[in-house]
Amino acid sequence: MPSDRAYGRIPVEFPSAPFPTKDIFGAFITSFLPDNVQARTRRLANFELQLRWWRQMTDMPVHVVISNWTDSERDGCAELGALTERGGTITEKPAQPIILNRNACLAAFYASSHRWGIIMDDDAVLYHSPKHNSGGRFFAEMAAQPADAYDGIDVFFPINPAKMPGQNQIWKKDPQLYESSHVFQANYDLKGSMFIVRNFALEGKEPVLPPATFAGHGEDTLFAIEAISKGYGVFRCDNIVLKEFSGPSNFSHTRDVMKEGNQEIAQLYADQGLRMNQLPKPEHLLDRKEFLARCLPETSKQIVVSKP
Repeated sequence: MPSDRAYGRIPVEFPSAPFPTKDIFGAFITSFLPDNVQARTRRLANFELQLRWWRQMTDMPVHVVISNWTDSERDGCAELGALTERGGTITEKPAQPIILNRNACLAAFYASSHRWGIIMDDDAVLYHSPKHNSGGRFFAEMAAQPADAYDGIDVFFPINPAKMPGQNQIWKKDPQLYESSHVFQANYDLKGSMFIVRNFALEGKEPVLPPATFAGHGEDTLFAIEAISKGYGVFRCDNIVLKEFSGPSNFSHTRDVMKEGNQEIAQLYADQGLRMNQLPKPEHLLDRKEFLARCLPETSKQIVVSKP
């Protein structure tokens, strides 16, 4: 397996001990390996680095669904062995659509005793530095709170720096607020690289499990829409920032591909008011206005929880 330096990266600096999270959180990762040899090797290297980050930054168990892996790749991945020693699990799947792998992760999470699940692709961590607010400590901060402290927040995701360059400017507007509190903004532009989900099954509520028949691009958008359709609050957490290791993507992100996927999603929820944008708005994106008014008429636009 190539080292961290093989791709010109500076190895991640980890704390000397993990932040306590294991009684509250579980991480669930989908790792699909493409057939292209070079892309496959790069994604394997990123996956090892990701698992190392979660092992050394937290004490939570990590569960993985590996799809289209060979036996030799599984046996040669040292970090897979390390995760099982901490209560993690490995589920093997053949090459199959992302929606099936993602739902396998979600089903395993809902069947677990974890109060929250961190659902991820195989290249996602958080930026962790003094200039990135809570960073990797966020989950320990959240785990230290009473169970009802985050009522109303059902699904949330970190800041995506690709969508918000210079995201640190958020914190400069009110340094004391972001230093002392977890701040959640209602936001529905969920990115599947990493999102955090409440274990609805533990609370006797209906889990969010998107239709497995979905064949288009945008299973992350579909997850957010499915959650909203059930009346669950979806938020961006402004205390954490997504970090994705550089490497080849398994997906095409052209406007035509996005439009086809969103059209399929709009059809699934048309009876609840979901529509496609009309010109002059970007016609490849969804119009959620009526949908949100029907499904989340009283949801708060911002929720602030004091840090412990």
